[in-house]
Amino acid sequence: MEFKKESQDYEASINMIPLIDIMLVLLIIFMITAPVLKYSFDVDVPSVQTSQPTEQTEDIPLIVINKANEIRINGLVLKNYDELKRYASELKRKEILIEADKSVSYGIVVKVMDILKQAGVEKIGLVTQKEKEL
Repeated sequence: MEFKKESQDYEASINMIPLIDIMLVLLIIFMITAPVLKYSFDVDVPSVQTSQPTEQTEDIPLIVINKANEIRINGLVLKNYDELKRYASELKRKEILIEADKSVSYGIVVKVMDILKQAGVEKIGLVTQKEKEL
């Protein structure tokens, strides 16, 4: 008795549906978390005992001066003080916050504040952190 051998041709294929599902979930996660992410720089602000807490609102620009004396506005690196003056003069709301590392020279912070005043900024706030109690 001879057995007939069945020949089945199987086509190997990768099931793409789980991959598509994972990619869509990741896309949704990134879309939700992207607006929440803030620009973060290595800035160690000075701490003080008496400070008034303020809310950082989205419409008040933040100038960050890091240890390397780089000046950034909302994540954009400024190459010179003229760019800072141009940016400040184009502000609709004449308010701005400065967050400077505690190792930054006092003269640089004063120069930035002076340029902002020349550009017509009326209110300048300095960002600090409350000193931790022991």
